[in-house]
Amino acid sequence: MNSLLAYDYETTGLDPVRDRPVQFACLRLDMELNVIGRPTTLSCQPSPDHLPDPAASLLTGITPQRCQALGLPELQFVGAVHRELAAPGTIAFGYNSIAFDEEITRFMLWRNLIDPYAREWKDGCGRWDLLGLVRATWALRPETLDWPDDGQGAVSFALERISAANGLPHETAHDAMSDVLATVALARRIRERQPQLFAHCFSMLDKNLALQEMDAASRSPFLLVGGSAKTAAVRIMMPLAPHPTNRNEVIAWDLASDPRQLLDMDAETMRRRLFTRLDERPDEFDPMPIFSIAANKSPAVFRNLGVLSRERAAELGIDIGAALANVPVMLGVMETVDLARLLQVVFAREPAESDPEEALYAGFVGNADRRLLDQMRSMDPATFATVKPGFLDPRLDELFLRYKARHYPATLTQREEDKWEEHRFRKLIEGVGGSRTVAMVRETAARCRQSLAASGAPADPASYQVLDDVLAYTNGVAAVIDPFGTVPEPEPPLPAEPVAAAPATQPVPEPQPAPVQPDLFGGADVTPGKRKTKARARRP
Repeated sequence: MNSLLAYDYETTGLDPVRDRPVQFACLRLDMELNVIGRPTTLSCQPSPDHLPDPAASLLTGITPQRCQALGLPELQFVGAVHRELAAPGTIAFGYNSIAFDEEITRFMLWRNLIDPYAREWKDGCGRWDLLGLVRATWALRPETLDWPDDGQGAVSFALERISAANGLPHETAHDAMSDVLATVALARRIRERQPQLFAHCFSMLDKNLALQEMDAASRSPFLLVGGSAKTAAVRIMMPLAPHPTNRNEVIAWDLASDPRQLLDMDAETMRRRLFTRLDERPDEFDPMPIFSIAANKSPAVFRNLGVLSRERAAELGIDIGAALANVPVMLGVMETVDLARLLQVVFAREPAESDPEEALYAGFVGNADRRLLDQMRSMDPATFATVKPGFLDPRLDELFLRYKARHYPATLTQREEDKWEEHRFRKLIEGVGGSRTVAMVRETAARCRQSLAASGAPADPASYQVLDDVLAYTNGVAAVIDPFGTVPEPEPPLPAEPVAAAPATQPVPEPQPAPVQPDLFGGADVTPGKRKTKARARRP
């Protein structure tokens, strides 16, 4: 039997690869979004080789001291979270969860020797993201909700702003349980007003259905909503080919652009236009209108272009006629250019060297190593000092050492303890691999103080206390791993002067119900069928 698990993390920062969870909350629902379980909130104790971002702590109000006092040891926290997410038939979802929370989960499991992928597909489990539905609602049925402004003339998709604009409960933004409840309320509102749109977007959690919407073999155009981090860009796309190395992705062309530019395109030019970082692009940079769309990330894709009305397309500045006119042009280009071969060269990437804890995507762990990791986790830790696992994967020896050091430090040999302390020093003092250092925490805390003082808002002693606590924790770590003061402590900041109170915010008007649109989203029944609970021998 399937159930939904709405969940959310609060973390030590914004990097899902390196940052750590400090709080997890979840609420189990049936497939009609009715609550069937008790709300669960967990905190996690700090890791000895990681420092929080003061800005993140200031946002959530969660300090290392609070986590140490109220939280579970990391291994217990990971086990409790995994049990919730991996319960048979669980479809986990959140708000922007695919890009962030799911990555937090994967790397958390990876660091703790647990298969990072199995709970996403095994025993009828799955994962979904409400953000794709919200973007599609704005793009295709904007009358469904009231849409807040981001302060720069564009729509804001921030959960707390949408909740406020639509009178949905969201008592404390950036508290995990409050965010979960707001996510559930928003999902219910859209499902009530746009049931067919909800059903279609929800069905995209099945990657096979998503691949059908983007059918590369048919070379038929489809609609994509999304494709960037903060906006709901709407594009009419044409599939070019399956991704040459990832069977779950489809490479597609934005039909707003002339395909004839591909006629004289070489691999190096395409690679540069595709992969040059935003902060490295010159003023006249022309990005490549090619997107790699992951079918296993619940994309908001529609093969029925009729879901986008001519009127809404005009409001969004989309010329449907011009886009469709580029379809035969692209077909002609594909007869002239061996696009499949060109894309294979362009998307062939040499694996970059990285820290073993950040190297999750360097390849799947082999079956023999996976069995060995499972044995290590179930073994009596007292025997760790004499165990030599003999992993085949070169990432796993270091991963296992750090697992022991974090959770069972008494089992380390003297050589292993020296190696662990060297790792902590290089990471937290020297910043190897771009890690957050003691110096960075101190500098960020100072900037946060300056921003608080200059904000014009009333002085909040609690905010300054959060920064004091983060600094105290950081200085305590530095005293242990850097006793000779390689990184000197900064001068104490001047006390902030009190400022005038900010004006009160205006009350949010009560939203009016919006009409439900007719079904244009691919048929009367696009809800995924009941998922089998039998384990499948495949990877995502």
